[in-house]
Amino acid sequence: MYCDISPRHSVVAAGQPAVITLTITNTRQVIVGCSIRVLGADASWITIDEPEPRLFPDETITVIVQVTIPAELPAGARTLSIQVQDLADPAHLSIEEITLDVPSDPRLHVTVDPSHITAGKRAHFTTVVTNAGNAVQEVTMAATDPKAKTTFDFQPAAFRLDPGASMPVVLRVKARRRLLGDAVLRPFQVDAHTEPEPKTPTPPATAVFVQKSLFSRGALSLVGLLLAVTVFAIVIVIALSSVVNRSAADRNLALAVAQARDSAPTSGQASITGSVTDLMTGAAVSGVSVAAFSSDDTNTAVASNATSSDGNFTMSGMPPGDYLVRVQGAGYDPVWYPAAASPGDASEVTVTDGSAVTGLTLLVGGIPASLSGTVTGTDVSGATLTLQLPLDEGILADAGLLDETATGPIPAGAVVTSVPIASDGAFEIKSLPAPAVYDLIVTKEGLAPTVQRLDVAAGEDRSDVVLSLLTGDGIIEGTVTGADGPIGEATVVATSQDVTVRTVSLTEGEIGDFVLRGLPTPGTYTITVSADGYSDATLSLALSEGQQLTGVSAVLGSATGSLGGRVSVDVGSAGGVEVTISDGSTTVRTVTQSTRPVGQWQVTGLRIPSTYTVTFSRQGLTSQVLSVHLDGFGQVTQGAPNATSVNARLSSATASLSGTVRQARPGQSATPVGNVTITLSSGDTQRVVTSASTPAGQVGYYEIDDLRPGTYTVTFTRPGTTASSTIITLTAGEAATHSPTLVAPASISGTVTQALTNAPAPGLTVNLYFASEYGTAAGPVATTTTGSDGKYSFIEVDAPEHYIVEIRTAPGGTVVATSRPISLAASDTHVYDATI
Repeated sequence: MYCDISPRHSVVAAGQPAVITLTITNTRQVIVGCSIRVLGADASWITIDEPEPRLFPDETITVIVQVTIPAELPAGARTLSIQVQDLADPAHLSIEEITLDVPSDPRLHVTVDPSHITAGKRAHFTTVVTNAGNAVQEVTMAATDPKAKTTFDFQPAAFRLDPGASMPVVLRVKARRRLLGDAVLRPFQVDAHTEPEPKTPTPPATAVFVQKSLFSRGALSLVGLLLAVTVFAIVIVIALSSVVNRSAADRNLALAVAQARDSAPTSGQASITGSVTDLMTGAAVSGVSVAAFSSDDTNTAVASNATSSDGNFTMSGMPPGDYLVRVQGAGYDPVWYPAAASPGDASEVTVTDGSAVTGLTLLVGGIPASLSGTVTGTDVSGATLTLQLPLDEGILADAGLLDETATGPIPAGAVVTSVPIASDGAFEIKSLPAPAVYDLIVTKEGLAPTVQRLDVAAGEDRSDVVLSLLTGDGIIEGTVTGADGPIGEATVVATSQDVTVRTVSLTEGEIGDFVLRGLPTPGTYTITVSADGYSDATLSLALSEGQQLTGVSAVLGSATGSLGGRVSVDVGSAGGVEVTISDGSTTVRTVTQSTRPVGQWQVTGLRIPSTYTVTFSRQGLTSQVLSVHLDGFGQVTQGAPNATSVNARLSSATASLSGTVRQARPGQSATPVGNVTITLSSGDTQRVVTSASTPAGQVGYYEIDDLRPGTYTVTFTRPGTTASSTIITLTAGEAATHSPTLVAPASISGTVTQALTNAPAPGLTVNLYFASEYGTAAGPVATTTTGSDGKYSFIEVDAPEHYIVEIRTAPGGTVVATSRPISLAASDTHVYDATI
């Protein structure tokens, strides 16, 4: 038994199959059954199309062995052995070695935990760096802040990471702290730089440092409240003391004060101008009511107006005084200038007569919203629902933190709140700032995260939210391609034990891309890719805990091939040519088109790879044979430029003869003549045609087609004319011409003169009869009249024949002369003169 392997050395990317061709020849004189094994590799890596072939004596077969290296296998050379063993005689075996070189594929995965921290001057994050590639990597950590306000310190800042290993890195974040005001969002991103650099850049991880000011707004409000209570208490004590020591108030003085108050002015020339802004979105708010109240009467508005489309407002015609300004509208809580919930916490706006107060800015917040719903799945107990503000939309979108290269399943954002999910899957979140855009993220260890984005309106109570918890957290992403590029709508199925996940590749955008989500990890999956018109492809991929495998490439060959082309011929139409395609076991036939494009042909559904014999044939044309090889992708590698240009030019297998028959006339040049019988004969073959008599331009023309090559006798006959014969030799494809000139036909002519004067006798009627019919009821064969010179003639008279010439004074008149019987042979010329 003889074995050979090709190739013996291959460079194979992790996760991609290496195709090895094993050729086995049975050198023994008995039928041999053998088994094929691959030594030095896990059985799950190996696919053999025929693991136990049987060979007849001297038979040679080819077996395809596919070795799929898993993604986690370290880079470097690996030697495998292929063993071919005789089933009947185990001691009779052959071992061939192959070397597979796995190239380096550096890849890193970076996460930051937690994704946000609220702290003072500094905060500590944990960054986890995982080597998802197959080679040792030198890693250097770095972090960036878009506003360059934050300093970062990594411990350790550089380290060496083996394949599949992870390294927790402590990240210390520090920034200058505000003295007063609200907390400041300091978003940043963490990058891991490697040596060597990976082909695909490592997506950075993002997080947010929410830095509190030294004195928060709440603390300041509390201090202010304490001061206000103290002042209020002092005022009460002083007022009570004044009341105790004061005598009864003078009634008239009280009436005077009341009268003065009632007579206070209610209009004036002062005005207040400003704008209203949404606290959550920063957008101008239109259509809300703005009103000004006297500082000592918050029940009756002195002036009011509604904001315009750009959020601006103006209240005019106001008397001088101290005012409290309030804004309220549908979907918003009432707010007192500048951002107080009640008039007691509001700031007064003082206007003088004729003055204008401008630039007031009122911040309004929507009525808090609430969300409730259900998380569905096989086991939702222990899951967590996280609500976060996305970085690519809403109030955080302007921070410029969106990472276009990030491909993780969970989008980056600032966490607002998290709630646990009970066994029934129900959840409820109240007092949610609105309006705003939120990402609802459901996570559970070992399962795939689910993300749903919601646009929540102010005061909205949404209770129909349904989130699905997928079965796993593993993801496989890749692209399906063929010989002509990416393939859309291909079916991709991942199976592992009792788990099956399927999807289809994209038909728009990134055509051919696919994502398999919800894969339980760790696990090994068999990926089957299929598409109409292509052969299936099978991959074996292993996922580690929570791994998201990207860059998988599935290449599909064509399921069947096609051949087509165009047939042309030297003469006539190329339609109706039979095309026969055969590879020995299968034969397909078709014919070329007779309509435009004439001669075109195509055959589909051909088995590939294979070599086909293409035969072109049609009666009257020489056959042509081509040998065309189609490879596994349906491409022509031999016999034609491509699969649509299998062309052929056929020459005629028969000959043709054509020409124009002419005949000489007495005193005239030869002219074309019709109704000539042309007889073509050769052995038992005889063809008879007649020369054309119409139209005028085709008189005398003849054509004889589809003549087998050979020697023919051509005979031209016409009544009254001596037959003409010629020997012609025709070859295949020849279009011969032969235009004979026949001798003049038989004729009778003469002159009629008067006996007395010997002068011509014009105007007499001359009749020509068959001699056998003269004197019977039969009429003349031809009739003419003598000319002024007394002459007459009958040309093109049938011969051989016997005739009698009769001369009358007029049609039906007296017979003045009759000839003797005239015997005419073919082409004879006879003269009959008469004297009357």
